[in-house]
Amino acid sequence: MELKQLQYFVTSVDMGSFKKAADALYTTQPHVSKTIKALEEDLGICLLERHATGVRLTEVGKQVYADASDILLKCGKLAQLEQTRSGQPLRLSSYPSAYIATLTAQFCSQWEGVPLDVMYCESRMEDMLQQLHRHEIDLAIISIARRKLEGFRQLMDKKRLRFEELKQVSPYLFVGQKHPLFQETKIDASVLNSVSLVQTPPDLFPVNLQTVFGQDTTADGLHRIETNSIYLSQCLTKHGIVCRIGCPWMDTVEPDMRAIPIVHSDEKISVGYLCRKRNDLSDAEQTFLQFLEVHIKNQST
Repeated sequence: MELKQLQYFVTSVDMGSFKKAADALYTTQPHVSKTIKALEEDLGICLLERHATGVRLTEVGKQVYADASDILLKCGKLAQLEQTRSGQPLRLSSYPSAYIATLTAQFCSQWEGVPLDVMYCESRMEDMLQQLHRHEIDLAIISIARRKLEGFRQLMDKKRLRFEELKQVSPYLFVGQKHPLFQETKIDASVLNSVSLVQTPPDLFPVNLQTVFGQDTTADGLHRIETNSIYLSQCLTKHGIVCRIGCPWMDTVEPDMRAIPIVHSDEKISVGYLCRKRNDLSDAEQTFLQFLEVHIKNQST
């Protein structure tokens, strides 16, 4: 029995199928299937029931899964001990967010003691889930529309991930000085279909009209600009060409921009973090979460 076999087995259970496990492990579905089959032959037991839609643990497989998860966790802690010799790990991912990036930089500048070993990346949700399963990161800072929250929690539970909400915030409309709405103190939700909004991929920028309100701008005569660049999105907004949906925790609101609350809507955005259910966060990561929670909860929005 090899450690690799246990990793493939646990990942397949967490992801729900060999195909998704193969994607997360950067290998092929037949290789994952063959590796787990070899594990079952080594143990002399059937661990998984194979179905067209995925895999499910057998009764004996449940116990092996618990033991395998514990073994992988202990191996991860041993590896972390080696890493701690040169630095305290802080490994996290986030949707593109100037605000989270700024807070991370502030945290690093205030940290005292053992030097930090930081790995910070901006990713799509799918990539963050894979990074968590591969132990490349330990935290994923995310936002999600409240109307999707219940189903999202259930999905994360199946993947043996834990979502902790830090705050629920209202969506805002970001506009630049040259935009006709710049002087407004609030925006009615009904106005959103009559303004040009920058279109962003919902898996990379989850706070937009489609994901929060379940609709898109399709009216004639409006600019339609699609981009996955946070910098271009900010530049277009600052120049008054378009505006965009967001919440202030995601972006630093610059002097020539305004974040205007959207009223007459009960839509909310849930801000929080994902981590593995197994408590394997470093001291730096736990301290960072406390730091993040204080700053997000103290925001007036």
